[in-house]
Amino acid sequence: MILSDDRVEISRLSQGDCKIAILERRKSIRNVRDQRGDDRCFLDDLLLWKWLADSPPEPTNFSMESGMEQCTLFYEHRRKTEVDSVPQDAILDPARWDDDLEDMTLDQLRNELVHIQESIQAHRDIKDRPRTHEDDQTLYSILPERIPADFRLPTREEFLGEARSPSAGCPAFWQSHRGCDTQCHNLHKWGPCRD
Repeated sequence: MILSDDRVEISRLSQGDCKIAILERRKSIRNVRDQRGDDRCFLDDLLLWKWLADSPPEPTNFSMESGMEQCTLFYEHRRKTEVDSVPQDAILDPARWDDDLEDMTLDQLRNELVHIQESIQAHRDIKDRPRTHEDDQTLYSILPERIPADFRLPTREEFLGEARSPSAGCPAFWQSHRGCDTQCHNLHKWGPCRD
């Protein structure tokens, strides 16, 4: 279910539809937050932004040069060298992460959905500077469990170089997509893409 960020459209949703929409978006945010090491990637942002009706479609083609440029920005601005501590009030049991929805009224559910949509849009709409791990933390902080992401990445040589080629690293990833058919192209998996 993809909604625009139009409050009027959200105001027409039933309680059940609101819960489903919130759960879908939270799951997407969690999937991105929980990526580790080499699996963390700027392309994961596209999986979040899909929930905004005015987001452009995912690219079916990317040049090695533009991909590596984005990988470098990601490495320089969205990594940390240490793990954040888990807050005392964090909810560690995944089965309880969405318990808050059970006590919400329809208006509260709609407000929560608007808040999620606005948070995803704010994350997407950063245009005047590179996106940072602080921006990611701000987005992840809307989740009720308050669990921090692990922003550590492999060494520069492993992430941006060919130290672990051909099975890891940005250059090997982009190289794997060189001959892909744009009809079945999926930049969220290693190439080559096939039907």
